[in-house]
Amino acid sequence: MSQLEQIEEELSSAHSGITALPRLESIYNPKRARTRIGSGEPVFEEDLFEKDVGVQRGGDRSGAKSPVEMNEDARHHRMLVWLIAVFIAVLVLAIVLGAVLGTFVSSKHKSSPQPSITEIPASTTPTPTPTGGVPPSEPTAMPLHIQSLTVTGWSYPDSSEHYSVTLFSQGTDGYLSRHSFDSTTGNWTRVSDFVAAKSGTPLTASSLNAEYYAGQPNYSFGNTHYQSQVVYLNNDNDINEWIFPDSGPELGQPGSLTQQMYIAHPETQLAFYWPSLIYQGMSGEVREAQFQCYQEGECWNEHVLHTSEAANGTKLVTVPRGNNLTSMSLFYREDGGRFVDHKEDDGNSQIYANEAFSSLIPTDSAVTAFSSRRPGDAQALNTYLLWQNESGTVQMSWSDNENGWRAPVTDQAFNGAEKNTAIACLTGLTFSGFPLAQGTELSRCYFQAGAAVREVSFDGNAWRVVGNVPTFGF
Repeated sequence: MSQLEQIEEELSSAHSGITALPRLESIYNPKRARTRIGSGEPVFEEDLFEKDVGVQRGGDRSGAKSPVEMNEDARHHRMLVWLIAVFIAVLVLAIVLGAVLGTFVSSKHKSSPQPSITEIPASTTPTPTPTGGVPPSEPTAMPLHIQSLTVTGWSYPDSSEHYSVTLFSQGTDGYLSRHSFDSTTGNWTRVSDFVAAKSGTPLTASSLNAEYYAGQPNYSFGNTHYQSQVVYLNNDNDINEWIFPDSGPELGQPGSLTQQMYIAHPETQLAFYWPSLIYQGMSGEVREAQFQCYQEGECWNEHVLHTSEAANGTKLVTVPRGNNLTSMSLFYREDGGRFVDHKEDDGNSQIYANEAFSSLIPTDSAVTAFSSRRPGDAQALNTYLLWQNESGTVQMSWSDNENGWRAPVTDQAFNGAEKNTAIACLTGLTFSGFPLAQGTELSRCYFQAGAAVREVSFDGNAWRVVGNVPTFGF
């Protein structure tokens, strides 16, 4: 028998031994049976020996491929084409996304304003002074509506006519700016875009005299004498503070309150008279964060105030009611709609509603207040509460004796105030052992009138228009 006949006989014998039961060999076994489509007969893969010697079933040495091999090649070809197509699609998508993200980041970077300092001497055109050698951004046009405005300041003990005023505002780009006035020069200075804040953030400001804490080792203000600070929200509704010590950088710096990571209600307003900051917590409760250093470096302490149920997003206003900070008032709206006075006096608190204002203040109106020395009484302060009525007219109610609040009045100095404008009024500094200064130089209010921020002052009897703050509107 020839060698070829012997091989064919062995193959025939192997074929006759196949049954219909499946075999559990590995898929890599070259002898594993496979079934053609449309046929019940199993087909065996050629083993390596047969491929090496070129032997085909039936003795065919032409090299022609079986239908199984042709199907395998076609399938592999299609798979390769699909893989290439997918790779190209992913590559193109990556390029497009990279270009889009690059453009977005570049655009965002370019749109970030650079901080600048603008000195405005009397009767001159303001000229921005860039910091760090970076060209200043173009002045931002006056926004159509100022959502939040706050003011703080102090008078110097050497003269009641020597005083400092600082306003804070937010631009349309979300950055905060500082506008300060020094009475000794009569000039205004604007520090623009010193920090970014949540769009539409509430703002509140206060000031301190470092001599409050002289000789107390837990307090440290370095070479600072006076310091102003503004409090605002970031995009996560964390309470942030930016401070401007008179011995520090003109652009200011982050304050220690920021490190506390106090989280406020998304709709909270803010009120601040040193050392007490008032805000609403996550559940709408009214909270107080107070600066009092029980240990060195551990100065901020916060707690829930014992108020009535406050409406979410209520306007919050706080001012001193007694000289030497012996008592304070917090004004807010209750859940039922009344606007009330929460007064703390020698550690005791009471809530008062008054016909002069409790049911007269619209929900969406800005509310502000200020206090000044009461003539003939070294311990008492006069307190004034201002708001806009439904028609946009500014109203003022006040308390200048122990008999309660007077009915609201209006004044022509507030004519032209934009409807629902932010209104900010200034109270000088008082603290335990540091009485509020005599005089009314600091009794001032600020509001938007047209495309300007107007300043008006109060002498205890009448209002007068001082003019427009020149650091706005250019």
